[in-house]
Amino acid sequence: MSKAGPGSPEDGTPGPAAELPPAELPPAELPPAELPPAEAPPADAPPVAAPPADTPPADVPPAAPAPFDPWAPPGEAEAAAPAAAGHVASSTPPPAGWPQPPAGAQPPPGWAPPATGWGAVTPGAVSGYQGMYAYQPRPTNGMAIGSLVTALTCLSPVALVLGVIALVQIHKRQERGRGMAVSGVVLGVLGLLFGALTTVGLVLGDEDGGGPRRAAGPRGAVAWDKVAKGDCYNPAQGSGDAGRQVSWVTKVPCSLPHHSEAAGTAPITAAEGGGYPGEDAILKSADALCKPVFDDYVLDDWAVPDGVGLGYMYPTRGSWRASGGAVICVLEDDDAQHKGSLRTDRTTLTPAQLAYLEAVKPLNAAADDIPEDEVEDAPADYRAWAATMAEATQQEAEKLAAIAWPEGARAPGEAMVASKPAAVEAWHAVKTARDGAELARAVRRAEGLLRDSVGEAKAVRAALGLSTGEHPGDIQV
Repeated sequence: MSKAGPGSPEDGTPGPAAELPPAELPPAELPPAELPPAEAPPADAPPVAAPPADTPPADVPPAAPAPFDPWAPPGEAEAAAPAAAGHVASSTPPPAGWPQPPAGAQPPPGWAPPATGWGAVTPGAVSGYQGMYAYQPRPTNGMAIGSLVTALTCLSPVALVLGVIALVQIHKRQERGRGMAVSGVVLGVLGLLFGALTTVGLVLGDEDGGGPRRAAGPRGAVAWDKVAKGDCYNPAQGSGDAGRQVSWVTKVPCSLPHHSEAAGTAPITAAEGGGYPGEDAILKSADALCKPVFDDYVLDDWAVPDGVGLGYMYPTRGSWRASGGAVICVLEDDDAQHKGSLRTDRTTLTPAQLAYLEAVKPLNAAADDIPEDEVEDAPADYRAWAATMAEATQQEAEKLAAIAWPEGARAPGEAMVASKPAAVEAWHAVKTARDGAELARAVRRAEGLLRDSVGEAKAVRAALGLSTGEHPGDIQV
């Protein structure tokens, strides 16, 4: 029996074979059969048992496994996965084409068993839920909410400002609420445009009379500015009282009881640009505007009953354009109603009547300008008034003498002409009075002759068919 070689099992101590390094796998291009003979183990040598691959040397403590990082690069994650998951490398077969390593040999370099568990999942394949990050929702911008709320409550300027601020903040802070901010801005702009158009419409309507259309008036009534020259009317029921401004009137025939009669219209001087001149300006100019209208409409002022005065209806700012910018001159009695028309113009008079009224008109106008003070207090005023009366009386005498009197009015007409020289002399005496006492006596004498001429005038009027002042055809009701 041959002697056991060094390192055999019979030798109780490990031999040199035990200190040899583990056999290395030859390169892939050289199979194990081509190893040099010197390195091959003897044919009759007993096999040496390799220690298990997963058993560390007795004198080296086992190293703690490195922490597993599932998000590490693929190479590191796959290499660390078996240790972290507790798998044995030898339990996974090598990839196809690789030779089977000898028992106890290490795997080829660069090869590792496929990873399992979380290590097998690459970061790109991880689901959307990431437990390590808490989800923080974006806040809604408060300015955007305020913009929408103020826009819905018709605060358009505020909504517009808040909306613009909100859009700037949302862009910088990456907040929510852009839709609300945009809605607030749009509604704010629309509100401002609507308000501007409404304001312009009201201003234009207020200035030019093109405002809202009038509401329907009482049944049978017409707007005040639809009254024409010669119309008799009463204020419409519920639209005002006689003598006041009214919006609606009820036209009636002049033969029926009525409060007012229109004498005509007079244009109002507009403000610069054709706008409304203002109520104060109209009131100041109305009397002067209507005086010639009355003079033409009522040539015979004796035909005007007591209680009837001169008035006018004028436009307000809102009815400026609709009224045509004119004042309506009216004859009205606030307290009583009258029958018959007061119109005595050239269209209603005969030639003799018209000639008579034109002859006496200057003297009647001068007589109305009598001084308000007593003769002793205003002697100069009475002397000036007497001069005017003397001239008007002389003119009246000349015009009366030129009238072609009708047969029935010739005698009273000639008698009236014959009394005028004495009246002219009396008024001249007032002008030439030497002292206050003589002035007072001359004024009393001239006024007496003027009163006496009233009887002569009534006789001529009766003969011509004019009013004598009693108004027999005018019945107050």
